[in-house]
Amino acid sequence: SAVINAWVRSGASDAGVQAERILNRMLERHSQGFKEAEPNVVSYSAVINAWSKTGGLEAAQRAEAILNKMEKSGNNRLRPESKTYSAVINAWVRSGASDAGVQAERILN
Repeated sequence: SAVINAWVRSGASDAGVQAERILNRMLERHSQGFKEAEPNVVSYSAVINAWSKTGGLEAAQRAEAILNKMEKSGNNRLRPESKTYSAVINAWVRSGASDAGVQAERILN
């Protein structure tokens, strides 16, 4: 999670892409038997936060897709926290989409 957070704080325009790349690498390592590489709610939330700070429609869509993955995982260790939902809502606010308000409100339902 530290490397993901470094990308979040970097302010780089590709922070969301890079953070998600690290998350996917963690998932791959975990599937190869490295139990310590298993991402948790902090890891996923940090990636969502990176996408939220990136801005744009794709960023909002990616943030929401990751949230959906967390919700559908059935894993209590990945249960989204309130700040996770806030980050996805912020991603929609920063997306520039004409229906950003509708999309953000949908996250609450």
